[in-house]
Amino acid sequence: MEFDHLRRGGLGEAAEMPSRLQNLLQISRYWQKLDREVKKILPANLRSHVQTACIDEGVLVLLAANNMAASRLKMLLPSLTPQLCALQDGIESVRVKLIPKTPPPPKANKLVLSDTALDNLERTVAQLEARHPELAHSLAALVGKHRR
Repeated sequence: MEFDHLRRGGLGEAAEMPSRLQNLLQISRYWQKLDREVKKILPANLRSHVQTACIDEGVLVLLAANNMAASRLKMLLPSLTPQLCALQDGIESVRVKLIPKTPPPPKANKLVLSDTALDNLERTVAQLEARHPELAHSLAALVGKHRR
């Protein structure tokens, strides 16, 4: 759908498409490189908790993923600022913002055992009780969990 205009002969937009994509790719590479350079300056234990956001009117904005990272980075900022400002002309100061990452949703167990499978497991429990009581107990707990 996005390239339907190519089939209809609309070459004006098609000629611009590669240059727009190329520009986006260059911008993306620039920010990735800047983020890598920033992280080289940061202590190792903060690198995974900090992300480079933008440069706004000469202020390099760093995003911290949690309170611990934000407070530690703010504490270290006076000693790190000269190195961070030297990364690029135009960076005059550094600011830290707290942007907590949303935790991933809890994993839901969608396993459903049929009544036939549960009946067979109960028979197995009965057979295992004498020789392997721990295994029998675990299987009985599994059956009980899925009979609800």
